[in-house]
Amino acid sequence: MPAKQNDFAPILHASPDRSIKRVEYSIRKHLHSALLLFSIAALLTVSLVYSFLPDASSSKQLHNAISFSTLEAGRAQCEAIQARQKKGANMPSRDRSYNPRAEPTQEPILLKNAVVWDGQGQVLKDVDVYIDNGVIRQVEKGIQIDANRRVKVIDVAGHIVSPGLVDMHSHMGIDGWPRYTSSVDVNEMPNPITPYVRVLDGFNPSDKAIRIVASGGITSVLALPGSANVIGGEAYAFKLRPRLTVSNEDMLVQANNTEDTEWRWMKMACGENPKRIYGSLLHMQPSTRLGMAYMLRKELTKAQALMRQQDDWCHNAQHGRVDTVFPQDIDLESLVALLRGEVLLNIHCYETYDIEALIRHSLEFNFTISAFHHALDAYRIPDILRRAKNNITIATFADNWGYTKETYQSIPEAPKILYEAGIPLALKSDHPVLNSQRLMFEAAKTTHYGLPPQEAFRAVTSAPAQAMGLGHRIGSLRVGYDADIVIWDREPLDLAAVPLQVLVDGVPLFDERPIEPFKKPQHASQKNRIQTVPKRMNGAKSFVLRNAGYLFLNSTLVKGPLDIIVENGALTCSGSHCESAQKDILEYDVQGGYILPGFVGVGSSLGLIEMSFEPMTGDGNAPAIRNDNPKDLLRAVDGIKLGTHQLKAAYEGGILSVITAPMSRNIVIGVSAAFKTHAESLLHKGALLSKAVALHMQIGHEFKSDSFPTVSSQINYIRQLLTDNMLSDNYYGQAARGEIPTIITAHNKDEIASLITLKREDLPKARIVIHGGTESYLVAQFLKEADIPVVLSPVLCTPINFDSIHCLTGAPLTNGTAAHVLHQHGVKIAVGIPDNSYSRNLIWDAGWLAASSPSSAELEISQEDAIRFITTNVQDIYGLESVVDPNEFVVYSGNPFDMASRLIFIHTNEGLHSVNLAR
Repeated sequence: MPAKQNDFAPILHASPDRSIKRVEYSIRKHLHSALLLFSIAALLTVSLVYSFLPDASSSKQLHNAISFSTLEAGRAQCEAIQARQKKGANMPSRDRSYNPRAEPTQEPILLKNAVVWDGQGQVLKDVDVYIDNGVIRQVEKGIQIDANRRVKVIDVAGHIVSPGLVDMHSHMGIDGWPRYTSSVDVNEMPNPITPYVRVLDGFNPSDKAIRIVASGGITSVLALPGSANVIGGEAYAFKLRPRLTVSNEDMLVQANNTEDTEWRWMKMACGENPKRIYGSLLHMQPSTRLGMAYMLRKELTKAQALMRQQDDWCHNAQHGRVDTVFPQDIDLESLVALLRGEVLLNIHCYETYDIEALIRHSLEFNFTISAFHHALDAYRIPDILRRAKNNITIATFADNWGYTKETYQSIPEAPKILYEAGIPLALKSDHPVLNSQRLMFEAAKTTHYGLPPQEAFRAVTSAPAQAMGLGHRIGSLRVGYDADIVIWDREPLDLAAVPLQVLVDGVPLFDERPIEPFKKPQHASQKNRIQTVPKRMNGAKSFVLRNAGYLFLNSTLVKGPLDIIVENGALTCSGSHCESAQKDILEYDVQGGYILPGFVGVGSSLGLIEMSFEPMTGDGNAPAIRNDNPKDLLRAVDGIKLGTHQLKAAYEGGILSVITAPMSRNIVIGVSAAFKTHAESLLHKGALLSKAVALHMQIGHEFKSDSFPTVSSQINYIRQLLTDNMLSDNYYGQAARGEIPTIITAHNKDEIASLITLKREDLPKARIVIHGGTESYLVAQFLKEADIPVVLSPVLCTPINFDSIHCLTGAPLTNGTAAHVLHQHGVKIAVGIPDNSYSRNLIWDAGWLAASSPSSAELEISQEDAIRFITTNVQDIYGLESVVDPNEFVVYSGNPFDMASRLIFIHTNEGLHSVNLAR
């Protein structure tokens, strides 16, 4: 750098010697400075050039802030991110010859003479299926096997063989059976944002539900965290084949996987659940949908920032410019993976605007939603669903509805509407909300409401598998897929269809039993039995119905063809030769349909509450208190509200009258009332059948309280009330003397035994009836001796609680159900309604018992028996024979136990009503 002129001016005016020395000094000084500056510049230049070199050994020396191993660990993270993003979607391979979950000792299996439903809509007749190494190797006619190889051959004799069912919404393993307080691990509370928790860390591989659910043909489930939290955490996909290691990790669908994309799954929730739990119960945020959206967006913003920091770190690391550790946060790790497209998101969401909000968030933060779960309103907004980046699957219920405001506007035709709109559809259980063992029944119900049969079957096989990112391995019976296979006892979409055998990874789960040749039922379940009813028939007071296949109007099922004549609202003739004296009377050919008495619904709260989670829609729930005053006994008749949506659904399900008790947590519930489901108010003539049907009580762990802390105190209280009032002119006295029935809810066999003893020793005249009765079959002989009927509710039980752990779950695990054993011993049975939402399924609940009867004659329940369980038996047990109108009946287009049959007419004192289920 040249010196400035005035830098040397003072030196030039000094003495020569001194000036020379000063000049020399100045030159040396400036030369030294120049050399120093040059050296610094050179060093900086070299350093700058060096920094762009990716040489790891040099980086090790220069990056003093982090160690070489830390740097390499960060670089490995970057490489893993790039690798995951490059890996595309999995595709099925016909060349796939090995399943990483295969059991080494399992011999190959050849299924002969099968009808294959492949899960993708195809039906293949008279084919064989060859399984080896846990993989489906061949599906074709006349498969020849190597004579030198040991192969197990099973002749399925024309039965339908299908892929295992896939339930993409289950809480199995974290909300197990029995539901012990110590083993419920569904929701991590009280933080509403918990993306960092994992189902795998709490999944119990010894959950009793695993084997029971597998017996229904379900071979894979997506086990999700609960829906309390806005972000609930990570889900995992399991196969329902317990391993000898008793390891939940070994049960993973992707166990031992080295080739497939390692998908991850996340659960979020919106709507009423987080609002109710955090806002109403815990008094914390979120208390509104606004708060939920803010909390979700805030967390996604943090995850987005972390993702960008990671991307910047990886970019800088590639050029050797990092001196910090790779940025990570365990709280945000799974959300970052979501934003990177490595996580399949499943969202609990019902209402239209909740669904729209989540789609809006997905567009804002650039992530995809794999499936909306439940989503009962989704059928209303296909256009909004199409705004998303991908084709979102709707994983919904068949007909579970009405318990909250967000479920209230649901219709059972929703699956059909979604299918017709081109929206991917899956059906799921929300186990244990619904028993996943009956997932196929959910699919069957959708066919009743118009969904094509093979689309209904796809909704429990390939469609959920595809939404889970596993559609290349499970959910289809095709070459190259996992050998998860079900052999069905009848067509899968028929009522009460159950597996004869289930294979997971080619391993049979249940004991082998002989397979009888397949016999197609007389009715054709594929036939759409919708009949066009002339408008003139609606409201008719006089008419003739011709060619009924069966009549059941006088306590006996009579085979047709038969006619009935109704004149001025009264049934005047039923038989094979009925002719009306009226001219020009309306006639209708029911084409082999069934004419049955109206059903009687018992055990529900129909008429007392519309939405169980909205107290304002109901009468209220009485607390558990000790009050011996008969004057304070509750009467349901005082709280009945008619003309409701729930009662309309029951009515259109053939239930013309219901018996409803008060809603109470007390041991003494109150006095029930009987009324018509189609009445507008109790002031209308004939609406109220009886204001005091029966005295209702309940015992068990569920009803323990400060007033009644033990079951023994509950039973003693019942004994005291009834014996003390034996001679009194009140409802307690009437119950004690047997003038009205005493309905007592109980499930446990020993508690039921105590009630039998109570009747024997203290109340011999009382007409005690067991309601619930899960374990009642274990004391069936004594119930018969004591003349105690049982109202089974639910009729298909589960061991969800300790007092029902001996539940008979039905084939293929047990030889019949509690109903079959009770019926064998001559105990009078009725079928109750366990939940208002399922009132319209009452005919199927009863029909299941006939359709699932064991082959042994002593356990058989006939169709006639099943009809009595919801008509005449109920009337007899509750003493309503004299008040039920014999002129009221329902007409089905075919066998009511055929899922394709429709209820076409209801006749009441108001005339003939044609039921149009197609909206």
